[in-house]
Amino acid sequence: MRIIGATVLEYRRTLDGRSWNPTMRWSERRAPLLMLRADDGTTGIGEAWSRQAEIDRVLAHLARVAPRLVGMNVDAVAFAPASDPKWVAPAAASAVDIALWDLRSRAAQLPAWKWLATEPARDGSVAVYASGGLYRDATTSADLARELAGYVEDGFEAVKMKIGALPLPDDLDRVRAVRAAIGPGTTLWVDAVEQLSAATAPSWCAALSEFGVAAIQAPVPASDIDTMALVNRTLPVIAAEGEHTHARFAALLDANAVTYLQFCLGLCGGAAGGSRLDALAHDRGIASTPQCFSTAIMQAASLHFGAARSNVGVVEFHRFHDHLADLMPPTMRTVVDGRVRLGEAPGLGLDPLSLGLQADGGEIVVHGAFR
Repeated sequence: MRIIGATVLEYRRTLDGRSWNPTMRWSERRAPLLMLRADDGTTGIGEAWSRQAEIDRVLAHLARVAPRLVGMNVDAVAFAPASDPKWVAPAAASAVDIALWDLRSRAAQLPAWKWLATEPARDGSVAVYASGGLYRDATTSADLARELAGYVEDGFEAVKMKIGALPLPDDLDRVRAVRAAIGPGTTLWVDAVEQLSAATAPSWCAALSEFGVAAIQAPVPASDIDTMALVNRTLPVIAAEGEHTHARFAALLDANAVTYLQFCLGLCGGAAGGSRLDALAHDRGIASTPQCFSTAIMQAASLHFGAARSNVGVVEFHRFHDHLADLMPPTMRTVVDGRVRLGEAPGLGLDPLSLGLQADGGEIVVHGAFR
């Protein structure tokens, strides 16, 4: 099977700017996409992680890479483990790997999870948690509590919310309201977006534990491994979504700095890179958890990856960054008892050719079509 076409696309959507986290306000969402077409008529699609202010760098890199893919045998394209300290090339390579994963599994008439799985007992289901709970202008802790309680009503058994933008007492008021609304049986994770420090982390973690918070994502920058390890001894740590080199992930594992190894398939090398990281975590007795805050393409890839790998504890299912959600079939958007069942549709289960018809208020911009 040979690649006969490669198209670099961008998903772009204007948001209302009222929702924010400790580091940025969401007034726009952009995502770099890559579509590959094979000579048998099969189409695959992938997505790259990107810093929003620097997305043009990823799109430009994909536009340089895409023409070189045309004419290649699908099985001759391979992902090399990322060693580049800069993130743009690994992000672009990750989009290529996801698109190839989709393409190859479609050609084999297998769902992507089954094509990737090495264990025949996998059943095509995956545990998920609802990710949301951003700060939002002109809302209260009660509004936030209703939001997360709504996810529980939708079938989720675990939820995650943002903290770290307000003083501890104010953020604890938000956590308290959410815990009361979701009940004691729902798992509650928080994401501090790297806002704590060695000085503040102990008091924050002690207070969060009183409300049954089960884990904290990104309490400090991933480079601060010593503090991360300190936090992990008192409250389980989830990290590090913005990393891509295997050496950095290995350092976190060696220092016992994480309880859940978190990586983004759109940055760490797609299914190939994610599989290596998941195996690395497994060897250390640590569960992995794919991060996802983008379009349905990355969401579908994350779900299929989680369904394929037994060491994946749970997959992020974003309820704010759920762009292009209608690309996913209803089964992939349905959560029952905290799990999603992916079914037997080939590839990632999406229809790439309907991409422009499902822009949900956004637009699809072509940055280069190569044949």
